[in-house]
Amino acid sequence: MRLCSSSQLHRCPINFVHTVVLQKRFNTSTISEHIHVVTLQDAKSKLSFREVDKQRVYLAWQPIFTGKKALLRKPKKLRKEIIKRPSILKSLTPDLNVDKVVDILRVLLEKGVFESEDDAKAEFPELFQTTPGQEISHEAIEVDAAKSTTEAIEEAASEEHTEAESDGEDEFPEAEARAEEALPQHTVVLPSLYPICIPYKAQHLIVNETQRILEESCFEFVQKWLPNVLLNREWDSASSVELTTWTRLLDQKAAKLRSREAFNLEGTSLAEVLSAANQLRHSAVHRLPMTARGMQELVRSGVKLAFMLGDHKRASQLEDICYELEGQIKAMDLNKNALENSARAGLEEIKRQREELDQKERDMINSMVRHDQETKVLTGTLIQDSVSKILTSEGETEVEDESRDEDELPNENGRCNLL
Repeated sequence: MRLCSSSQLHRCPINFVHTVVLQKRFNTSTISEHIHVVTLQDAKSKLSFREVDKQRVYLAWQPIFTGKKALLRKPKKLRKEIIKRPSILKSLTPDLNVDKVVDILRVLLEKGVFESEDDAKAEFPELFQTTPGQEISHEAIEVDAAKSTTEAIEEAASEEHTEAESDGEDEFPEAEARAEEALPQHTVVLPSLYPICIPYKAQHLIVNETQRILEESCFEFVQKWLPNVLLNREWDSASSVELTTWTRLLDQKAAKLRSREAFNLEGTSLAEVLSAANQLRHSAVHRLPMTARGMQELVRSGVKLAFMLGDHKRASQLEDICYELEGQIKAMDLNKNALENSARAGLEEIKRQREELDQKERDMINSMVRHDQETKVLTGTLIQDSVSKILTSEGETEVEDESRDEDELPNENGRCNLL
């Protein structure tokens, strides 16, 4: 136990937990105050996490802990946010349970990585690394996708009042299976994860709600500046007509409304704003899938229209939707980048292992051929030795037989020579 005066408290180490017990002793003359500070090593200093686990938690929860939620620190509130989203937690299990996720989140939140992209880059620099080639490729794909979406919207608008003639053909043909082009052995081509898109259900919700908000804004504007039009046409609510009807009306009455300074243009082209609103309506009605950035641009055009009509409340709502989309797009872009880098690293490792296996394969074949050749040579040597021995043995036998025959011949006395 260590005693500290009240003036010394600020010098106590911040990485310790301080338990302060105040004991006050009263007497008739003085009041003495003793402060006992018991120091314990901070439990958090003992916590250590793998870099890969921190990256996984950051990528998984970065879209959630934005705005005010990035200021959360208490484990109880963090746990509540985690439990509300079991699908995200499931993607981290079984490696990371709830308690570990909470601990990692607290560390990352205290470092400010969810509040500041600069802090996130300092903490996870490898997640934000992209090559110039990747950036050019991603941007090109996004531009092509946006161009295709614009062309589809324009085509849908031009053919809106004409019926497609089927002539007995299948109106909903199924895609024919295409033969896969043969690729060289061991050639792996990563599929592109771009452009950035969100599920159509979410797109449909955003586009339709944006259209509804703008129709309400147009109705209130016309109600204020052109009330006779509503009375003559018996339009009693915002849903009486669709967005393109409101934009045509505003275009036709533009001169009159300008003279009354009804529009809040501030350098914005009225024709461009109305045209963008029409594109929003066509994409909603014809259910055209689009990229996340393309959808964000449509909502941003809705912000301009609402602001032009002086509807700051709805313009603010649409700005909040744009802000949310921007955050989710950044999160998806970061996640795609991490997935691509991870896949490339994995493929490089597989390539290295494949080269090792190919070398082992070649070594195995060469070893087989070499050993077979060595066996062949050895066998030839053995055969040669054996044949030589056989032939040498036969020659020696003949010599011995001849010698024996000579020994057995009778001598001059009529007797055989004995060995």
